[in-house]
Amino acid sequence: MHRIILYWFSRWKRIRPFCLPLTIVIAIRVIGVIWFYRDMVTPGSGFYFAWLDVNRNLIPASSRWLFLFNAGDSFLFPLVAMFGYTHSRYVFLPAYPILIRFVGSVVGDYWFGAFLVTQIFALASIVMFQLLAEQYMESREALYATLLMGTFPYISVFTTLGYSEALFLFSTIAAWYFHKKESFGVSMILAGLACLTRIYGFLILLPIFLDMVRSKRYRRLFYLLIPCVFIGSWLLYCYLSTGDPLISWTEERAVYYVIGTNLGLVQTIWVQLTQGIPGSGLDPAVLISFVLFTFLAVRVWRVDQYLWTYTVITFGLLTFAVTSHITLLRYMSFIFPIWLTIKVRNTLVAAVCIAFFVPVTFLLWLYAITVFFVG
Repeated sequence: MHRIILYWFSRWKRIRPFCLPLTIVIAIRVIGVIWFYRDMVTPGSGFYFAWLDVNRNLIPASSRWLFLFNAGDSFLFPLVAMFGYTHSRYVFLPAYPILIRFVGSVVGDYWFGAFLVTQIFALASIVMFQLLAEQYMESREALYATLLMGTFPYISVFTTLGYSEALFLFSTIAAWYFHKKESFGVSMILAGLACLTRIYGFLILLPIFLDMVRSKRYRRLFYLLIPCVFIGSWLLYCYLSTGDPLISWTEERAVYYVIGTNLGLVQTIWVQLTQGIPGSGLDPAVLISFVLFTFLAVRVWRVDQYLWTYTVITFGLLTFAVTSHITLLRYMSFIFPIWLTIKVRNTLVAAVCIAFFVPVTFLLWLYAITVFFVG
């Protein structure tokens, strides 16, 4: 009996640090659902849920609460899972729809399946980030860094709604974590998952490759064939289906205009400074946020030089390629190494930041489901 008590005590001691971040993240979701659902179904509440009105027949009436977890084009992921790919939907890479298909088949509801996939990976990414952060800082600092990342409005909202961000965040963090733990097969499978979640997901392979080369254990490079198989399979499917193996990139540019031919935010700033063209102005909040993210990206060098290469290249690619400045901020939030630079030891500072993030999260969530473009 004494050994059993000691065993469970040691287990609880290891699990306990994750309880606070998970509790806060779950509480934000529960409070938001109770609040928004009441306003959604109450006549004259003052909120107009245009997304619900336009897509009312997509989700069964008994599951109408799931509308609170969908916004913008997130409903296309379950549709891809149910009916497969058609023109303009190849931009949604297959990892997330495949998981929706699997979980939806198990529970008998693809919309609820999408909800489960998103929430499971959202919570798993919190745990995984804290585990990784403990490799770079003290446990108390890791806890606060996890709290700040998990409650940051863009991360909180886009890992709540039915987008692929939760899966992408988890797969990139976990790929690097298991690489550091020398579980190379698991790491490469997760890296392959990241490659099939976001177009730029393959960049997580760069720090892994550099670390393998530095260690001079070249046989480990063969593990890189695993994500290459993931990528090659998708390219082959696209080629057989459309004749264009890069159809995801093509549609990203031609249909959704997320990636443009100009120089993204850099071009906007340059035009504003040199020509002052009306309508080219940059929102000061966007500029301040961009400067903050730039500062954090540079600081990653002090944390891990290999992760710095991943951060800087991803950061630069997004800055020069993404046409929407709001979308740019959303994408930058999910470059996980920047959160490893947040080392807070003061409880009051962490509490003040969280107290600011949470109401902004509710506001951003409300805007998203009432068809305001938030990223």
